[in-house]
Amino acid sequence: MSTDQVLWCLAVFAVAACVQSIGGFGFALFAVPLMALVIDLPDAVIAGSIASLANVVVLSLRSVADVEWSVARRFNIPAFFGMPLGLWVLVHADEEMLKVGLGVVIVVLIVVLMRTRAKSQPRPIVEVIAGLCSGVLATSTSTNGPPLVFAAQLRGMRPDQFRATLSFTFALQGAISLAAFVIAGEASREAVLVALLGLPLVAVGQWLGELIRPRVQGKRFERLVYALLGLSAVSVSWSGLFG
Repeated sequence: MSTDQVLWCLAVFAVAACVQSIGGFGFALFAVPLMALVIDLPDAVIAGSIASLANVVVLSLRSVADVEWSVARRFNIPAFFGMPLGLWVLVHADEEMLKVGLGVVIVVLIVVLMRTRAKSQPRPIVEVIAGLCSGVLATSTSTNGPPLVFAAQLRGMRPDQFRATLSFTFALQGAISLAAFVIAGEASREAVLVALLGLPLVAVGQWLGELIRPRVQGKRFERLVYALLGLSAVSVSWSGLFG
């Protein structure tokens, strides 16, 4: 990679970490498409996965006291059963069409969430299904966030609970998914190097996000979640159409 390419990726890491620190999700959805503008998509996915994992591990350690553990269990236990299915989908399904379809589903979820948000209430079965879907998506498309975000918002979680629970879930699922990438031999030396060089910028992005976070509460936080879900729909569809 050239110096300009590396610098671009480092800047993207900082902005992506800031976004996730504020909203609770969105690192890979923001970083991977922007990095793929200047480097190969597989390298962008691996570098983004490594940097994202480092980011969410730190975030989850800082916010572990706010994790809603009952929800975290319903997210993660079903996800372990969904991950093998996701690997099967990755091998047998048309990944491009799968990603485009997922983008359409996310748009539908946004509409449903906006129409039902005022009647938010705990829905354990929705959280179990979301966890299972996130496991499938983690190993098939590397895009496991949207179903978890939908279920967490439908429950009406406070922003601090929302961020903490998702950070813990992303850290756990991200570690397993990254291990699968490494075992499959997908982690190139350049991608790993860029990710390691970007870790200080991830820390800077987290710091900026923490400064901004107190100003993003209530309706502002809801609007940010909808915006990030919209970004995820565009991101995953773009990856399917042009990846």
